[in-house]
Amino acid sequence: MAWHVFIPDSLLEETDDPKIRTYKVGQIARACAIFGVEHVWIYRAGGRDGRFIKTILEYAETPQYLRKRLFPLMPELKYVGVIPPLRTPHHKLKGKPKVGEIREGFAFRKGRRTYADIGLDDLAMVEGDIEGRATFRIVSVRPLRVIPAKPEEYWGYRVHLTGKSLAKTLKKARLDLAIATSRKGRDIREVKLPPLEGEVGFVFGSPRKGVMELLGEEEYDFDLILNTVPNQRTKTVRTEEAVLATLAVFNLIRRD
Repeated sequence: MAWHVFIPDSLLEETDDPKIRTYKVGQIARACAIFGVEHVWIYRAGGRDGRFIKTILEYAETPQYLRKRLFPLMPELKYVGVIPPLRTPHHKLKGKPKVGEIREGFAFRKGRRTYADIGLDDLAMVEGDIEGRATFRIVSVRPLRVIPAKPEEYWGYRVHLTGKSLAKTLKKARLDLAIATSRKGRDIREVKLPPLEGEVGFVFGSPRKGVMELLGEEEYDFDLILNTVPNQRTKTVRTEEAVLATLAVFNLIRRD
């Protein structure tokens, strides 16, 4: 099973403060990391911040030791210090290398060999033809050597900026179960939920428009339209708050 979260490119339309904008996106990154979301989709909703949202989400997901290699200096990153650390399994701290350990790294050619920065004091020699960001397993400590590997646990999320409408983005994701969140949806406490299997998507609206309004005249057959924050005591629930609340509820019934 894989979880997908869908957010609009108009997520930040209510604020122009760059620090608050960065923090709001960081909250979504943190929520997705806590509950093991594997895909974050940014759909077109009339906003102008899709590229900014994608940059901040990807920066937050990247292990700290790789950020300077993967992200040049840019104004969008001025306030990334307000983003809470994700502390996911692939955000490893520096320590002594261990055979069998899996680490995220960045591979590059140096002379006739390929080396990888895996967040340790020394670069690791790479066995295999690979360059760029990748996942590696340590196969030798002296000398430090790694091979490409697949992670055995949650390893962060991928960000997709589609430039497409909500309906087209949902179709591109090829979900097995699509759940829209809405204050006007059915009370989640009163719904018999289907099994959470396959590719499961959670769709969120913007600060000014709900999911069904953003869908517009396009058609998409959601499996469920749910109010995941019943009896809310505030006039609105912010998107980053709805993401956290919704994933927390469904995490209680997750069985993978």
